[in-house]
Amino acid sequence: MMKVKSTHTVRISSAKRLGSAFALTWKRDFDFAAGQLVEVALYESGPSRLYSLFTGPREDEAGILFTVAEAGELTPSLAGLAPGDNILIGGPSGSFPAFPGPGLWIANGTGLAPFLSMARAGLSGGKRLLHGVRAPEDFYFADELAAVMGERYIRCCSRSGPDTRNATGTYHGRLTAFLESGSWDPELSYELCGSASMVVEVRDILIGKGVPHPSIVSEVYF
Repeated sequence: MMKVKSTHTVRISSAKRLGSAFALTWKRDFDFAAGQLVEVALYESGPSRLYSLFTGPREDEAGILFTVAEAGELTPSLAGLAPGDNILIGGPSGSFPAFPGPGLWIANGTGLAPFLSMARAGLSGGKRLLHGVRAPEDFYFADELAAVMGERYIRCCSRSGPDTRNATGTYHGRLTAFLESGSWDPELSYELCGSASMVVEVRDILIGKGVPHPSIVSEVYF
């Protein structure tokens, strides 16, 4: 079990439900780079978890996205927080950079967080974003991403019908099926963030399509 070693207390300014996920924000009092993590706990001796920041590094607020693990030691309590409650923050730390030049960002669920931060930091030029979820309500910040990225923002929804693309630009099927159905440029960079099973499956698909392993980087959300 991880313990927070170097922390400070922040006060929650907003606590929102977004489909099956939750978003917590607080007044930003540290500098960070898009793609970095913070460690979150409720008290010094309690369990902690690492979360990518979904907010941009120049915003007044910092925040995390998460889903509740029913048997989890931390997320059920985090989901019950309200504005005015306190949490402990450690970091920021880590490095999951936006590579320069054309590339594909691939996320499932709350693995969207670092890419949303990158987009808010103005780093989406030349990038496409592929976001896979189970239900349409889990396309967090879809309007914002569509406005910034246009047709380069591709949504894959696994529980909304047959595997066809409709007029709204949503692919009805898993993001892995979308990747399997296309050909992918080995010269691009591919950045993956999401569940371990998605990362492994997508990496295998891309390598099978001729993408060299060094062009694929990943961050796992547990």
